[in-house]
Amino acid sequence: MLFYIIYNLSIILIWYLNRKQGYINIFRSTKKTSWLIAGISLFMLYSSADSAQFYSGVIYKNGISGLWILWVSLITTAIVPIVFAPLWAKLDFITDNQFILYRFSGKAARILHQFRAVYVGGIVVTFTLSFQTIAFSRILQIFLGMSTNTSLVITGGLLVLFALKNSFANKFKTDLLHSFIYIISLIISFLFLNESVGGFEHVLDQISQTHPEKLSIFPSIDNHQLWYALFVYLGVQWWSISLFDGGGPDMARYTAAGTRWGAIKVGLTPIIFSIVVVLVLVMISLMSIVNAKPNINGELLVIEAIFQSVPHYLNPLILLGFFALFITSAESIMNWGASFLTVDFYKGYLVKNRSPKHYARISFLMMVLLSSLSLVSAIYIDSLETLIKITFSISAGVAPVFALRWFWLRINAWSQLSAMLSSGVYTLIFYIFQGNFEDFFEHSVLQAYEWRMIIVTLLTTLTWVAVTLLTPKDDKQTLERFKKVLPSRNEVLKSFAIAFLVGVLVLLVTVISVYLIVQ
Repeated sequence: MLFYIIYNLSIILIWYLNRKQGYINIFRSTKKTSWLIAGISLFMLYSSADSAQFYSGVIYKNGISGLWILWVSLITTAIVPIVFAPLWAKLDFITDNQFILYRFSGKAARILHQFRAVYVGGIVVTFTLSFQTIAFSRILQIFLGMSTNTSLVITGGLLVLFALKNSFANKFKTDLLHSFIYIISLIISFLFLNESVGGFEHVLDQISQTHPEKLSIFPSIDNHQLWYALFVYLGVQWWSISLFDGGGPDMARYTAAGTRWGAIKVGLTPIIFSIVVVLVLVMISLMSIVNAKPNINGELLVIEAIFQSVPHYLNPLILLGFFALFITSAESIMNWGASFLTVDFYKGYLVKNRSPKHYARISFLMMVLLSSLSLVSAIYIDSLETLIKITFSISAGVAPVFALRWFWLRINAWSQLSAMLSSGVYTLIFYIFQGNFEDFFEHSVLQAYEWRMIIVTLLTTLTWVAVTLLTPKDDKQTLERFKKVLPSRNEVLKSFAIAFLVGVLVLLVTVISVYLIVQ
């Protein structure tokens, strides 16, 4: 209980010191921030309460080799910091959606700006928040022994309460506090879980005798489905769904650094932390599933194992660590969505020329609305893996537009709009007709998800490229203004080459490190 009292007093103090603010302070830092603090905030944004559950579920089901669905995204980890973060720092927008009106021209730009504000700010953010809500509600469910719906309602209520104080004026301070709590709780969880199972070496011996395939970095030779899935992850997924141009909640961290090199260092900071966390999550997941019974929810194993192994008097601190992860990511996502709905849509098109206090009130109202919608959505979703695959699918083929719009000036607002719409439409069509091809998927070397990723990516790409070539270019004045922001072609190519090599290196270091700890 002491942990909760200290934590809540800290939050109240931070809120009191920053209670007088306008709407701009809610969505971005108006003061230059240390790159290290902004980088730690970015690391906490990338981390979330669902990470351990997702790792546990995948390893329980498919072994370590199943984690390639996440690991392939490491290829892009350096592209944002090295290539795009300096550009965002130079532009310095309140929301990344404002880039649309800067980059594109005419009616198409306004339509895309409005559409993305509502679609991403409302729908996409709601689903993303649902991910966080489900993850933490499960933790509450196990810790307090309550029903699923009760824990969801409590989690949704917490999200609503924290929405009322969610502001970037507070964000870096709370993220720093949360990172400290998270690291301490992670260390404690690992140490006691390791002790309870008789040591990690003992766990490896047990698994190697009963399920040796779960320790393999790559699928077994005769598991053709996982091998072909791996080829899809490496050949299509990493560039198809990762919006690696640095937009989203990330952007506010890059601009907070204030300089080009500061933005680069902000983006690179989470990489080292993330590699270490991946290793710890793999070890904790293996220790959690070692004595697991068949046909249970593997995503819950890690939470149950941690609370059972940690002494009762330290369990509140572990819960607080999970809560720190949950609320840090959730606040960032909800803040991002509310910025789209308030600044880009409400202030931009519905109600103009009102006082900053008015827009500040609307901002908090939007965050409360998003929190409530995420709760409703979470009630109908029972698998984090299913949700993440849906999210990947509806963004399949869209990522190239977001990256190329910076450098291929032929791309216009219709290009991006058609990509966003067609990806969602093709995913929906696939789901509607998926039942008619069950026999095909059952005997195919690829599962339905991999086929969906390939087909949606291909059709979405063909759609936006065709739209690009069939619609007019942006006006010359807009393009000339945008060119002034861009570095030279040689500098761009050099940055991409370096970033890609660093990303591949990060992937290799991660995979080799995991290999070494499980051997």
